[in-house]
Amino acid sequence: MNLYLRFAKRFSLLLTPLVATSVLFTSPSQAATFAFSEGELLLEKFSGVLSGEFGVDNSAENVALTNGSDDSVNLNNNPINQTSLQEVFTFGQSTANGKGRNYFGLAGTDATIVGNFDIEANQTFAFDFSSFLNQETKIDTPIAENAQASSDVAFYLFDTSDIPVDGLSNLINNLLDNPSSINRNPFAFFSLAGNLSTLGEDSINQNGQGITLSNDFSNITSNGNEEFATASFAGSFQRYFNNPANVTLIATRRSQARVTAPEPSTSLALLLFLALLVIANKGRLRENILGRSYEVKVIKLTVED
Repeated sequence: MNLYLRFAKRFSLLLTPLVATSVLFTSPSQAATFAFSEGELLLEKFSGVLSGEFGVDNSAENVALTNGSDDSVNLNNNPINQTSLQEVFTFGQSTANGKGRNYFGLAGTDATIVGNFDIEANQTFAFDFSSFLNQETKIDTPIAENAQASSDVAFYLFDTSDIPVDGLSNLINNLLDNPSSINRNPFAFFSLAGNLSTLGEDSINQNGQGITLSNDFSNITSNGNEEFATASFAGSFQRYFNNPANVTLIATRRSQARVTAPEPSTSLALLLFLALLVIANKGRLRENILGRSYEVKVIKLTVED
């Protein structure tokens, strides 16, 4: 929890952009379903020499579908990315709530950060890392409503010493478009993922290789129709290189909040299918550390009886 408070203090110093917000049929009544998800990852105190700027790919999307004037969906995303020569920080928060009998709401953020380091012979490449996940779901009627929240953060280290210097730029661009496009195994990695669902599929999973953990905490609490999940992991990485080397770092962060009420009509199901196709083929807006901008994808589709 101290780790989370330290992050919260960092946020108070930032102008937080409100990204990809959608409101359909707003109502003063309290929402019947609620889902909240956030994840954050901090890498700092790098000992290697960064060969260029960190590349950052950041996106957010909302999909809201309703079937009737009494249905409402509210969605919100808030992603933040900061990079420097000595630090990588990424944060994402997604919120969804809904009211009515027939609706679907999905809010999500996705970020990829790629950096490349030159390591001299007889040098140790090292850094510290901290991670945090926080999720909540709430419903009023278990049979008729569903809320889901998921988030994950991860980083991977690859030996790219065999790639020519003039090919590293293409490598970074390709990884920003598709982080899994690198055709080799990482020599070290860390991953943390959490999932909450009112259907009962709750989990927190952590995995790693070649790292040292100094903090390890996770907890899932179920309180009737309301569930909470929290996870906090911190540690460090270090590796000594006898020969000159080149190391590529990939860091990822995702958050998603989803609310639904069942038994969609044929028209609502069709619109949902089309909206999810748009998300599957969404474009991404690249940012760098000198000029940050964000892509907003808002879909508002409504069918009334």
